[in-house]
Amino acid sequence: MDITWDYANAREYVKRIHHGMPPVIISAAVTGEHQKSDNPSVPVTTEEQAEEAAAVYAAGARIIHIHARQPDDPTKGSNDPARYREINAMMRAKAPDILIDNSQTVAELSTPSDALVGSAYYFRSAPIEAAPDVMALNAGPMTFRSGASYTGGAATPSAVYATTFDHTERAAILAREHGIKPQVFLYHPGHLDILDHLIVRGALDKPYFVQLVFGQQSGIATSPENVLSMIRNLPEDTIFQTCALGLEEIHVNVFSLLLGGHIRTGLEDSLLYQQNVPAQSNVQLVERIVQIANALGRRVATAEETHQMLGIGRAAN
Repeated sequence: MDITWDYANAREYVKRIHHGMPPVIISAAVTGEHQKSDNPSVPVTTEEQAEEAAAVYAAGARIIHIHARQPDDPTKGSNDPARYREINAMMRAKAPDILIDNSQTVAELSTPSDALVGSAYYFRSAPIEAAPDVMALNAGPMTFRSGASYTGGAATPSAVYATTFDHTERAAILAREHGIKPQVFLYHPGHLDILDHLIVRGALDKPYFVQLVFGQQSGIATSPENVLSMIRNLPEDTIFQTCALGLEEIHVNVFSLLLGGHIRTGLEDSLLYQQNVPAQSNVQLVERIVQIANALGRRVATAEETHQMLGIGRAAN
């Protein structure tokens, strides 16, 4: 199966239209940091996330992306490896063929800088220890607005997601050692340099799996030109997915379908189905993209095709 090509090449694009693009891989990001108060369909408990894995798989998703919550208070996130292992095990029991994608974290940069470089002691990633199939590898750095008091907003200061080339490379290598496929998240053109660094350093295996994110704070804005620019500058042998925030999600996903890419959808990215219309469920969002993909001649990949396309072996879990 020919699954990657020069996505910006016009002649190749016409050829793909007439001879067929690869089946589409759909990821369902089902939880994120949203609460039941934001949308009652957000799955936050272990049981709810396991049931959601089965539901979105039946709808057409082949990857489920989750953020763990604390068992005694599902409104709070958890980075406990045991918690991720518990959730992953229950999801695999409910949906044996779905690939599990855990959100990646890094240690706080509060330790001496010389001890951080290449040090497994100071690097900790709960998802790696929980043995997911895919790990969301956030290249960073990113900054986030929080409405500091001097702007007239809340007294919460703005935040930064700080990581280094060394952290990112170490995470990718640890993932490989544990049989996990990293998906490198690219939020703006500067992150393409980090992706190139990982490839040059031999920290990633082909095909490279990336997530292009649009509309995030301090990231690249959503527009047709920006989507094309990011895709045009991807390295060879790259499989890309796209996602965006809110109402922009579906538009970016359609661009991806047209250009031969793959999709991430779900309540983590958008609580809305249409303007002023809340999404009913993750399944509703997956079903919508499946319908559009079919209309464009992009059938949904089977579980076996997804494993083959991403170069992921079937785990014995």
